[in-house]
Amino acid sequence: VKKGKKHKVMAVICDGIGGLPQGEEASSYVVRQLANWFTAEGYRLNIRRQKNMLQQLCFQMHKELKEFGKEKKIQLGTTIAVVLMENNNVYLFYTGDCRIYLIRNTKVRILTQEHHDERGNLNRAIGVEEWHLLCEERSKIRKGDKILLCTDGFYRNLDKEELRLWGKRKVDSDGQADRMLKQIFQKKINRGEKDNISALYFGYMD
Repeated sequence: VKKGKKHKVMAVICDGIGGLPQGEEASSYVVRQLANWFTAEGYRLNIRRQKNMLQQLCFQMHKELKEFGKEKKIQLGTTIAVVLMENNNVYLFYTGDCRIYLIRNTKVRILTQEHHDERGNLNRAIGVEEWHLLCEERSKIRKGDKILLCTDGFYRNLDKEELRLWGKRKVDSDGQADRMLKQIFQKKINRGEKDNISALYFGYMD
């Protein structure tokens, strides 16, 4: 979205938990609600108000998913990673085990942390257990940088060398980014990955 001289972007990725179809229902609901908010109102706000509204919306959805699950006697929820970008300022929000990567030239850096307990079990998600604010981080990106948001099914056993090679390539179109992601998707499927494989990939050109 362009507002005056500022370009604003929101990217969201979710990974439902609680099994199918409940997990998919939770994750798609959260993505739809955030997309509707951003296109209708969120892009007009300054970053401070965006951050507050994002946390409030996620808290409200957390309560709704818990109430729905209690009524239906099921557990459902979703992990989430969000990027809000205004020109070259990047703000990250996340809970659970989705990841956000920064790819700069041939260097790959994970900008998020996973929320697991000592046994490796997921201990934070929207709609599950007690509410935790989404973790927040801030970063700046440069011309040519790429951002990758992905689920654990995508990054599990990921060949980072391939991501480093991506850093040398220009992302000139949505179609090119889509083809690059599909290369990873196919490799993951060929290796027997059964979990949800989802990713968003975009570059900062100027």
